[in-house]
Amino acid sequence: MKTERRAATGIRKPWRLHPTVMAAFALAVSIPIPAAGQAGPGEAVRARNEAAQRAVDAAGDSISDEAREALKDVINGLIDFRELSRRALRRHWAARTPEEQDQFVDVFRSLIRNSSVQKLEIYQADSITYQPAETDGDRSRVVTIAYKGRSEVEIAYLMHKVGDEWKVYDVVIDDSSTLRTYQDSFQREINSTSYEAMYDRMVDKLAESSGTGG
Repeated sequence: MKTERRAATGIRKPWRLHPTVMAAFALAVSIPIPAAGQAGPGEAVRARNEAAQRAVDAAGDSISDEAREALKDVINGLIDFRELSRRALRRHWAARTPEEQDQFVDVFRSLIRNSSVQKLEIYQADSITYQPAETDGDRSRVVTIAYKGRSEVEIAYLMHKVGDEWKVYDVVIDDSSTLRTYQDSFQREINSTSYEAMYDRMVDKLAESSGTGG
């Protein structure tokens, strides 16, 4: 139903992720943390990773609907969905009414939350190292290296300060920007159809993913 507007050597190899899995992993790399307003960007990312690891380990192989929803909160808590939406839509964001903007953010947020718990194993790195945050005013970049077996992946979190909290609006995995992926996808679909058609497709996709327990 539519809504209104509506390697045998000791050398570590790159940890390759399928594009769909990468997007889910990338946009899920943020969580709520205690006293978030007092934490720096690096501390926020580290706290997210540790909490997500504990939550996934506790979930086990079988997870209830209630636990699944709680896990979505843990995994996605630091993402600034409104900023992500604004940047992803580019010029099409300003063309939307405030109500349309709110509707887009709600649907986009729900799609990301649903996809974030479909492959929980992608949150179980063997270890993660953290580089010092590169902060300039209210913008920051936090780079981590996640290791799994003999593979590794560089994950850079692009953040900005919202009030007293640091929020993530893009995650770059081995030089591949999740935000850019969404920008290209949305622009391509809007150009071939329309914003309205793209939004309706997102609503349909959300209904399907919600109906399958996503």
